[in-house]
Amino acid sequence: MNYDEHYIDSVTALGDSHEVVASQAVFTRNGIKLIDKGARINSAFREKLVQHKLLPPIDQCLSVIGAVTQAGLRERARAILDAEPRFQLIRSALPGIERLLNAFYAMPLSAPLAFKLTVAREQRPEVFEHSLQMTLIALFLAIKSRMNDRDLATVAAAGMLHDIGELHIDPELLRPGRRLDAVELRHVYAHPMTAYLILQEYPLLHPEISSAVFEHHERLDGSGYPRGLKGEEIGPIGQILMLAEAVTTLFEKSWRTHGASRLSVMLKMNRRKFSRELIDHLVGLLHGGEPQGLDSHGEVSAESVVAQLDQLAEVFRHWHGLYQGCRVDEPALAETPRVAFVDRRVTDLERTLLETGFHPDELSALTAGIEDDALALAEMQLMARESRWQVGEIVNEVRRRWGEFAGGGEALVEGWLQRTESILQH
Repeated sequence: MNYDEHYIDSVTALGDSHEVVASQAVFTRNGIKLIDKGARINSAFREKLVQHKLLPPIDQCLSVIGAVTQAGLRERARAILDAEPRFQLIRSALPGIERLLNAFYAMPLSAPLAFKLTVAREQRPEVFEHSLQMTLIALFLAIKSRMNDRDLATVAAAGMLHDIGELHIDPELLRPGRRLDAVELRHVYAHPMTAYLILQEYPLLHPEISSAVFEHHERLDGSGYPRGLKGEEIGPIGQILMLAEAVTTLFEKSWRTHGASRLSVMLKMNRRKFSRELIDHLVGLLHGGEPQGLDSHGEVSAESVVAQLDQLAEVFRHWHGLYQGCRVDEPALAETPRVAFVDRRVTDLERTLLETGFHPDELSALTAGIEDDALALAEMQLMARESRWQVGEIVNEVRRRWGEFAGGGEALVEGWLQRTESILQH
């Protein structure tokens, strides 16, 4: 059996390009010494290390020349604010950036966790850069929420460490566009818990920082993971991380093509999932003015928008047809937890569409009269894409929580899931 092989892969590969040294001897859980203190670590040690559970954990046994430091994080954050156009909005909305940057310098960072961040920086740079950018947005939200400097340092640590659990997942599972089966999804969904278990071993980080990290994929409406927490069950820093994570992911995927417009639509459609106060800080950011040239829509045809809206409407019609038929023919089945859960989630999304001015039953009709209005069509397309993404999140949540439901309804819900997945693939 291989233990923590994906992280060990990254650690030993780091040793091929950097001076990684055992700062203390490495033992197995059974007390067998594997590596002497002072030994230089590289990929040649990979097989030996993955064959055993290690004591202490590997991060506590190794050091690396040029490790991540608070000062280095602060300077990298400054470079992002200086160079990345999408972060100019944040910079322009603050009276200065020194307080934000100083939070990186003040964050608690022990040597083992600095080592882990170094592994991320050198071997998984997408995780490291994502964490930095997410932390910048989280700190902006914390400052706008009038948090004190101690809390800013806490937010900085939680932001930088929120995805360390991903370092222990097969990188292939996180590749963009990769379709995951149920077992693979469970591995991905476990990463907040993995990070929590790591961080709880450090008194300076537990429970305040570790709990916020655990919560960074939760949602106020209970649709998040890993625990499905709701409302005030999620702490204030966890709520900041949740929104910062979602915004950062949106920045990474679509800022160049849709910029602030996609962010605006996303914020409108997620007021049930995130703190309205925090969302308002970002809405104010957008209304404060956007640098020119960031919001390029490209060519959008009325036909393509209508097609997307028709597909979205079909998702709703299909569910309501199944559900109403169930209520007539098998009323008890409609009340089972699985069926009732899907109906609640679909209804919530429809309500969100109504609140943002879009009637689910009349979606394609909304394009009438705006065929030549490029900006209006672009906004409709963004709404359709965001809605389709949220439908996909409903599908993922149902599959993730499938084992929690009892009482029947499997065939009805599975039929809707398969039809919806087919629609979303086109």
